[in-house]
Amino acid sequence: MSLQECLARRKDCSGEGRVLQLSVIKEICNSTFQAAPSNSLFVVLPNGEDYTGGIYKYNNDGLVRLTDKEKTKSTMELYPELFWKESIEFEDLIRVGITWQYLSLKVDSIGLGVSQRARAPKKYNKLVNNVTNQNYSFLYSVAVRERDRAALMKDTAEPLQKKVAEGTILLDTPTCYKDRAIYENTYKGIQLDDAIFNRVDEKSPNHTNLHQISQLLWACQGENDHATHGNRDALEKNGFGRVHASGCAGYAVYPIVYVKNLANVPDGSYHYNPVGYSALNRWVKVNGTITYDHFIQKFSSGTPSVEIEKEFDMSFSNYAILLCIDRKKPCAGLIHRIMNLKYWAEVEAGMALAGLQLQANALGLKWKKKIISNPDDQKYRKLFNLDSAEQSINTTANNLVNRANNERVSLEGNLVPIVLFHLLE
Repeated sequence: MSLQECLARRKDCSGEGRVLQLSVIKEICNSTFQAAPSNSLFVVLPNGEDYTGGIYKYNNDGLVRLTDKEKTKSTMELYPELFWKESIEFEDLIRVGITWQYLSLKVDSIGLGVSQRARAPKKYNKLVNNVTNQNYSFLYSVAVRERDRAALMKDTAEPLQKKVAEGTILLDTPTCYKDRAIYENTYKGIQLDDAIFNRVDEKSPNHTNLHQISQLLWACQGENDHATHGNRDALEKNGFGRVHASGCAGYAVYPIVYVKNLANVPDGSYHYNPVGYSALNRWVKVNGTITYDHFIQKFSSGTPSVEIEKEFDMSFSNYAILLCIDRKKPCAGLIHRIMNLKYWAEVEAGMALAGLQLQANALGLKWKKKIISNPDDQKYRKLFNLDSAEQSINTTANNLVNRANNERVSLEGNLVPIVLFHLLE
């Protein structure tokens, strides 16, 4: 299955476990391991036909069982290596998120799904630390499960007729949705394993149109397929939502784009709106043409490219994408009472970053990222003009049609800059 199909079909699942052959488990581990090959993975398995259940360690030495004292009722569970520190570094949290997204996409490609569970697996953690004499810290539980969500369905409601206002740039339709290709099973994209293991035909980015940036933003934080039957909350309960995994459908990540030379887009600072105008139907009709509903919205005519390049010792010729998080809104409703909120938003930023990286690989583009080591430094609020960004995000959210009851498209806290991503010529 292609990367783009995996992104479009990716849904959190809650089905029962299914025992896999050892060769398939190793394939999943190997693909996931590419997210951070210098760090180990810890895998919890049930009893299988050609292996004994228990807790395993996977790295360059392969899959090695640590203990058989604990097994899982799911297909498998996976935890990225993470050492406990007084203050865990942001780079480590981002790596956890990237690893989880690699896992999510790989298991999706073989017809399975994942679910992120809110509580830390303390028993597993204690067993692993006793066996290895280390101080690992598993933050949350990530289980591979049987897929129990509906097949792809295109929206059936009549698309909104919209006139694009000044300052709003409607982005291109993701390639997999064009001409209903993904619904007709005619889409031929870049295979997921190629995007993970190989750079595909490295070439210079094309900034004369919006195709590449549309693909990148959609793969980072866009929405996947769903049908319009009721409120967005019900849709998310049935497994539809963003292209990356999220804790309780919280969506704490907000991409911001700084443009200085891109097609016919006026230079300036923009935030990405993945839910579009309606926040429910995936399609919109503009000038008689039906297109996928996602856009960037200008919040400032200034592009602080010189200041950003100087601060981070980097150079971007056309645009840069900044991933910000809202730490106060990693999940919604009653889940706040049971979910460990600490670090979740940072981990979710890693999931979004994985989409950016993999889509850039699939497009054959070279890229560079900068993880901001001290994101709470107040100088970044001025540098990235985050006050204006926050105001624009909330204003845009308040003007959407069919807005979700739990207001997941607006901010509750302040934006915190986490990762800066840009393409290389």
